[in-house]
Amino acid sequence: MKRKIGIYTVLVALTGSLLSGCSASNQTDSAADKAQQPSKGPVKLTYWVAMPADAARSLKSFSEALVYQEMEKRTGIKVDFQHPAVGSENEQFNLMIASGNLPDIIESDFTKYPGGPEKAISDKVLIKLNEIIDKNAPNLKKFLDEHPSFKKEIVTDDGSIYVFPGIGIGNNAVSSGLVLRKDWLTDLGLTVPETIDEWTNVLRQFKEKKGSKAPFTIRLSDFNKELFNGAYGIGWEFYQDNGKIKYGPYEAAYKDYLTQLNAWYKEGLIDPDFATQDAKSLDAKITNNTAGALTAAVGGGIGKYLNAMQSKDPKYDLVGAPYPVLRKGDEPKFINKPYEYRGGGSAGITPSNKHAAETAKWLDTFYSNEGHMLKSFGVEGQTYNMVNGYPKYSELITNNPDKLSIGEAMSKYLRVAQPSPGLVGDDRYADQYFALKQQKEASAIFSKHQKNADAILLPRISQSPEEAGELSSIMAEINTYQSEMFLKFVMGAEPLSQFDKYKNQLKNLKIERAIALKQAAMERYNKRK
Repeated sequence: MKRKIGIYTVLVALTGSLLSGCSASNQTDSAADKAQQPSKGPVKLTYWVAMPADAARSLKSFSEALVYQEMEKRTGIKVDFQHPAVGSENEQFNLMIASGNLPDIIESDFTKYPGGPEKAISDKVLIKLNEIIDKNAPNLKKFLDEHPSFKKEIVTDDGSIYVFPGIGIGNNAVSSGLVLRKDWLTDLGLTVPETIDEWTNVLRQFKEKKGSKAPFTIRLSDFNKELFNGAYGIGWEFYQDNGKIKYGPYEAAYKDYLTQLNAWYKEGLIDPDFATQDAKSLDAKITNNTAGALTAAVGGGIGKYLNAMQSKDPKYDLVGAPYPVLRKGDEPKFINKPYEYRGGGSAGITPSNKHAAETAKWLDTFYSNEGHMLKSFGVEGQTYNMVNGYPKYSELITNNPDKLSIGEAMSKYLRVAQPSPGLVGDDRYADQYFALKQQKEASAIFSKHQKNADAILLPRISQSPEEAGELSSIMAEINTYQSEMFLKFVMGAEPLSQFDKYKNQLKNLKIERAIALKQAAMERYNKRK
């Protein structure tokens, strides 16, 4: 459906001075029109952005980060960062919007704004950026001109661009999946499972021959992503099938998926505590020989467990497994692949901004090769060194003198570990961030079929404000009911003979209306230019 965005095709050269000389624009939007006028004197901007926990451990503000200190040196623009408290980002975002006291720039995921990006514009939270980008953001403009399918992701149905996006690049974008104890597989003479039947055999042997009390450990919330469901040809929620919107838990094949989970649960192959388990309990089970498999991230899971166990049990090992299928040789499609337009980490300009032209030029730097290198690798000779044309992180990042982990060090000096305006997911970053061989291998395994996901992923559709309100109301009830019944079916409190009754209740709760609203939005999306 969409072409994969390759890293070397999007690192466009920086041409000319990006932040010198700006011309007036004939914006129809009055706030944007005024902001297009070139400024006299120094430019100062206010920038609201959530600070990741890794960065908050060593920074009070992004103004202390090397990437932004260097940006100020290069551009002369001073940025005053405003950070909500870690853990209260959504609440403080809503309070900020309600107050009407807006900063110049807001970095957020406006695809999740109540009523969608169109509502954010009509609420006068964001301004339209089409002409501003045309006149002041040559790097982003070039990218959008060369990738029209991506441009559709960041415009509203009426064609308004509303953010400077985080753009996914690289070949290993999938950062989580199914993970198993490799040392157990080796001991038992087993290979990494690919099919559901192979998974059944592996989990059964973990239980019978390794004494595992929770062969596959998981939290209830971890079922809210692509997992084993893809083997049955259904998504865990909304997805598309040849242009037709479907809802996985309403499909006939969902019964087959539930039947398998119920069988595993009855046999003691799924953690009996999965419904109430927290992260601490899960961590303990995967490191104390209680569990043999789980779903985990490459960094925060595989890396965390291996580092914790290296000194305690030298034989302890983990391996990533491909997304499962029913038949050997089939390729998975339902994969936790991020959108190329990340949504999160995208910057919008508000009507309060009196320097929209300069702001656009400043943000556009991150879509150039120079800006991408700065935000992803930092300053040469300080945070990285070029080795045979390859930007290799220095020990300031990989062996930090203040004992920061590689992720914490990256968050202190760079903006590479989470989505942010510009290019995201450089393979050269991922190769070094995932320092362990097992992490690199798992990343490649999880990502091997990532292109297949484009066929089932919903594009970045937008509901109208009226549709969004109706859809939200419908799905609030459906999500509650579906979660409740998922648990009952898996644990056997509700027999699977009642599946048709469950489907009828979903219909009564207006799931078909919800699907129709999504379908209408996708048809509008398909008409975008």
